Amino acid sequence: MPFRGILCLIVAIAFLSGCNEESGPETHPVTGQVTIDGKPAEGLQITFNPVEAGKEPASGNVGPDGSYTLYTGVAGKPGAPPGKYKITLSDPADTSYMEAEGGGDPTKVTTGRVPEEYKSVETSPKEVEVTAGTNTINIEI
Repeated sequence: MPFRGILCLIVAIAFLSGCNEESGPETHPVTGQVTIDGKPAEGLQITFNPVEAGKEPASGNVGPDGSYTLYTGVAGKPGAPPGKYKITLSDPADTSYMEAEGGGDPTKVTTGRVPEEYKSVETSPKEVEVTAGTNTINIEI
């Protein structure tokens, strides 16, 4: 039994040491507000898409007051690595499909809250830079 207990302890320590926030890229806090035509963009998702190849995007959800906090990668590490980013916005409620009359293909319907150019990295006109330290980056559209 003592050997089994020691083995379990070693496995637990090895597992926990691989699950700390220090793994992955160095990130810095990024918060701000997103407004469209001066109004909070509640319910949208904001994504910081790295201009430099090989970096992970950072994203966050926009709250009722337009505020957001970024998280990087699948593990959701708080913040974003330093660098330049193109901003994209998406609206989870933006796309729905209406059943077509006569059994044809469904019709795509969008809410139109997010301007088209902000839906794609290739067309987004908004570029920002994350620096070391705390970043407050407001996005006004």
